[in-house]
Amino acid sequence: MQYPNWSALGHAVDYRLRLSLGGRLGLAVVAGVMFLDETGPLRGAPARGARKALHTAGRELLATVDAYLADPGSLDEDALIRLCFVAGFFEDIARTGEIRRFSMLNSATPATTLDDLTVAVPEYVACDIGQQMRLAEGPFAAFRALPQRARVCGPVFAGSGDIGGADADYILGGLLLDCKATKDPRRLGREETYQLAGYLLLDYDDEFGIDQVGLYLSRQGGLITWDAADFLRRLGASAPLAQLRAQLRQHLHEAARR
Repeated sequence: MQYPNWSALGHAVDYRLRLSLGGRLGLAVVAGVMFLDETGPLRGAPARGARKALHTAGRELLATVDAYLADPGSLDEDALIRLCFVAGFFEDIARTGEIRRFSMLNSATPATTLDDLTVAVPEYVACDIGQQMRLAEGPFAAFRALPQRARVCGPVFAGSGDIGGADADYILGGLLLDCKATKDPRRLGREETYQLAGYLLLDYDDEFGIDQVGLYLSRQGGLITWDAADFLRRLGASAPLAQLRAQLRQHLHEAARR
């Protein structure tokens, strides 16, 4: 029995939810594809010539997703899920600067195509992601009904560059929402809470008008939200949000000058 790649499944369901909201895969996937077209060193590089093949496959993946967003009837659910699973490994290149040993891209050859990659997606993936998407039908119905401008997928904040880059999952009608595909939500705790708080504070100039924060538990179909001000109070913050953002910006900029 094949052991599931839980991390890759988590990325895949995030991408699939983004597509269901009319959003693209995200800048990290694009960066991973573009990295393959550069001449710089790539740790864990596959066989000679495979880098160019993967770049071509990645560009085709991005174009296929764009075509789907323009015409949602152009791909069926199985094809979408497979594309989303493959996309996660391109993002991993952007995050790590390498093709890691466990990556499905590691076995690429100069003849590898996007079709080869999607065919190689394990069969358990469609079942797993399909189940998570069915659980999301209720919680995400209201989000899909929002105007396009109110559905922001993969938002990058004014302060993201101050910490080396950071993009959240979604901002939906003022709700900053992070998707967690954990099997055991009881393990979620300080790290996930502080991550959410960090995203909230990095929106220095209130570009996104965030007034709620929340977690979506994709394997349980659970949506947990807090009023943004109440969320910060629960974390022990007494200053207004605007002041906390200004203090964070000042702290990060002063630290960068040292």
